[in-house]
Amino acid sequence: MSVNITINGRNCKATVNQTVLDACRENGVFIPTLCHDPRLVPFGSCMICRVEIEGQRGVPLACGTTVADGMVITTESEAISEARRTCLELLASQHYGDCTAPCVLECPAHMDVQGYIAHIAKGQYDEAVRLMKATNPLPVVCGRICTRSCETKCRRNAFEGPLGIAYLKRFAADIDLAKSQPYLPEKSPATGKKAAIIGAGPAGLTAAWFLARRGHNVTIYERQEHPGGMLRYGIPSYRMPRETLDAEIDIIKSLGVEIYFSVDFGKNITAKSLKAAGFDSILLAVGSQVGWPLGLDGEENCPGVLIGVEFLGTVTRGTQPDFKHKKIAVVGGGNTAMDCARTALRLGAERVELIYRRTVAEMPADAMEIEESQHEGVQFSTLTNPVGVTQTGGTVSLTLTKMALGKPDESGRRRPQVVAGSEYTAAFDYVISAIGQTQDLRFIGPDCDVATNRDCLAADPLTMATNVDGIFAAGDAVSGPLTAIRAIAGGKRAAVAMDEFMLGKAFSHEPELYNHVRGENDDIDIAAFGEREEIVKTPMPMLTEAERHHNFNEVELGFTEAQAKLEASRCLSCGCADVEECKLRQFSSVYGADQFALSGAQTTHPIDESHRYIVRDQNKCILCGRCVRICTAAGAGVLGFVGRGFDTVVEPSFSAPLGQEQNCVDCGLCVSTCPVGALCPKDGVVLPTTAYLDLDGVQMTSIEDALAQAEKNRR
Repeated sequence: MSVNITINGRNCKATVNQTVLDACRENGVFIPTLCHDPRLVPFGSCMICRVEIEGQRGVPLACGTTVADGMVITTESEAISEARRTCLELLASQHYGDCTAPCVLECPAHMDVQGYIAHIAKGQYDEAVRLMKATNPLPVVCGRICTRSCETKCRRNAFEGPLGIAYLKRFAADIDLAKSQPYLPEKSPATGKKAAIIGAGPAGLTAAWFLARRGHNVTIYERQEHPGGMLRYGIPSYRMPRETLDAEIDIIKSLGVEIYFSVDFGKNITAKSLKAAGFDSILLAVGSQVGWPLGLDGEENCPGVLIGVEFLGTVTRGTQPDFKHKKIAVVGGGNTAMDCARTALRLGAERVELIYRRTVAEMPADAMEIEESQHEGVQFSTLTNPVGVTQTGGTVSLTLTKMALGKPDESGRRRPQVVAGSEYTAAFDYVISAIGQTQDLRFIGPDCDVATNRDCLAADPLTMATNVDGIFAAGDAVSGPLTAIRAIAGGKRAAVAMDEFMLGKAFSHEPELYNHVRGENDDIDIAAFGEREEIVKTPMPMLTEAERHHNFNEVELGFTEAQAKLEASRCLSCGCADVEECKLRQFSSVYGADQFALSGAQTTHPIDESHRYIVRDQNKCILCGRCVRICTAAGAGVLGFVGRGFDTVVEPSFSAPLGQEQNCVDCGLCVSTCPVGALCPKDGVVLPTTAYLDLDGVQMTSIEDALAQAEKNRR
């Protein structure tokens, strides 16, 4: 027998004794719920299936309200959203876990670090590279020169130290590079559209990779004689071997990307000429290759004062000055300064002194670069700053002053202040300024009137579109000099937007999803990870200090397979295995839930991996009761509620590990019904329950079918 109801102003039919939840879903209206399973009777524990019913107070539960003839139902309103959000925040307050691994979130390109490390641990190197290149076409490069911010967020820091994420990336990428046919993605059908990219650095190369994959015709115009940008002309070959860089760029070119060299944008070609040649979009990826001088009076009259990035470029071209038996000063504390200092030693310098106005602790250079510089013999003069320079013949006289650290400045570091009366003079054969870089934007003009912001190109942070229709910008030219991985991330974003622009689509971007976190490494409860063997970070095999003298041979030698697998085994896999299906995350994203809105004390539990097929993480359990009810309905009764109030947990009998429960028949019904990843199949395991409840309410495998399949498997 049916009744007439109204749902969101639409006349609908429902069955007598049907719940509002089921009636709405039958009529194509979705209502969120975390505790409902169509195989089970309603339970009403999650409290988020709130609706408004005309004539009733408040926002009753749809799963606990029966339809009546003439009922008028509203499923979305501000009051309903507020109630659902509050209930979600209450559930989130006791949910303990990371939706996405912190290393993935920290990576500017959001590479699936957890995923490719899992592949490496299992010896699946092809799969690891395929996953890497879904977001980053330069893993060989990044495995060598990345500053590894991901490692600072690695959960293994709470134990004995982070994973060697970059080392593992390099290991798998090098295996692929050595093949006669390295991995190439399948290209989309040709679109007939043409994209021009100005600059063959990391941003430009990345954009070319993704645009070519999408079927576009891509041409790169590069001002230098060879591709790579700062990867070639700003990073020494002992860190980034040129033949290795060329081999990885050749993979990008094999997608059909063309590169023209010694082409100066604004002179040899212009935005106007490119458009006239039929290009549908242009990407400005010109980098930051102009070094800053020291800014001292008379510096321009001192030929012995060199600019850091220009000096490194001359070394790449083989036109550098003679440093043999010379005394060299390098001013600066960043990675470029370290590169200049280490390069000077390899060129035969007798002494290399690095001058920095703060202490080593404040240096912006990567910690490993600082350590390697000191190891190779660079002398550090910290709390020292140049204030004057003159040159007589071949001798550069640098006037220096001692510094003291005062209060923090806008960078968060303590501001250096001159110590009165501390000036002194030191003599050098060459002084290298490595204090910063900027952009060469001389191409901007009537023909290419793109906007700027603080000497950088102004671009939308989501689409990388400039103010000029069809012109995009990415990399250091937009952000200022940062890191290769940030340029890569910008290049990919630009490619996505350029693709949409050329195909006449509206700009889109992935919505920001709710992300639950355990907290910072210093605050997390390591007991929640269970028993973990202490394994120190596998050191990278390197040339000895003596083997580095006067040559540019690659210092880092790479992992062996045994070393890579050992290091990969250290990964805690802290990102949730159910992140793509988790209903708590999906609904929290929709209703804007705040993890910390109702936060309080939490009880953590070690992860239970005792079962042959199932991982049980009570930290993620939201006490929806679905696993308890479905296991009881199946006749096993393995799981039950234990305790009261906030101390309530779901556990097997006598709180035993799940793997010791004799009544478990391995049917996987508990896994199929869990909405949040508290119960997940172990990696590679396929349980009898193969269909899952999605957001549209698709019926899951029946209890009977699951038990029958489980019995068949046991036989």
